[in-house]
Amino acid sequence: MQTIVASTGKPLARLGFSSLLLVAAMSCAPSSSRPLGAATSGLDDAGDDAPSTVEPAASADEPPRRGSSEDDAAASDGDAGDPSGSDGAAPESDDGSPDDDAPSGDDGPPEGACTQPLAPGDLVIDELMIESVAGTGDYGEWLEVASALDCTVDLRGLHGECPRGAKVVTFDVSDDLWIPPHGFFVVADSVDPTVNHDLPGVVIGWLGSPGDVLRNDGTTITLSVAGTVIDTLTYPELSLTVGASMEFPSDCAPSQRTDFSTWQTATASWFPGFEGTPSAANTDVSCQ
Repeated sequence: MQTIVASTGKPLARLGFSSLLLVAAMSCAPSSSRPLGAATSGLDDAGDDAPSTVEPAASADEPPRRGSSEDDAAASDGDAGDPSGSDGAAPESDDGSPDDDAPSGDDGPPEGACTQPLAPGDLVIDELMIESVAGTGDYGEWLEVASALDCTVDLRGLHGECPRGAKVVTFDVSDDLWIPPHGFFVVADSVDPTVNHDLPGVVIGWLGSPGDVLRNDGTTITLSVAGTVIDTLTYPELSLTVGASMEFPSDCAPSQRTDFSTWQTATASWFPGFEGTPSAANTDVSCQ
């Protein structure tokens, strides 16, 4: 009935007396006595402009939403006919007051999350795979970034850029991406494991997967959030070993990072034929 009135826009006073009696009788009938098929038919006849307050039930093949388990999703499907669980009101405690302990539906940040936004020095570029294969067309290049924080940090909003000829290659993190205390992530030319030699951990790809981002003769990499530079590293032309990264040793003082005489060729291997410690501390080399 509500759908019919909304779709026609005619006030009840303009319907015939018999129509009014029919409307009143149907309005007073218990909701349980109204057949579901009739309500559905009314929505179909009303056209595309008819309002609908019934949310479509989730598909059985739909994956659980973020922060929920498969069991939660199954329970939600069982309540699809009544999304609120009862009459749409907030859950109440035994005394009738709202239950403050009831689930809110938003998991929020993980335990131990940082309470302050990223600031300069919170992220540190500490490893460079500049030449994974000889020659041009190298899509196996990557760089590692370490967190200097004691809390779990969200990379949402992080922007990276690196000049490449007349252009600037970039990446942006638009969703929540949590890195544990003193954890790592990798920025790579390709996120395809068959191309980047199965990089472990969190891998962020440069926009467009351009290849050859890290120039052999040196370049500058900048990480920023909302215009604030979090870290920048300009490296010169280095003596490279094909298939091996250049590492800033974990036991060096942070102030020595711009002294590239302290950077060393990786000796540990994460993939057959390639040396480096992506998404791990650079403990295979020592500060000299």
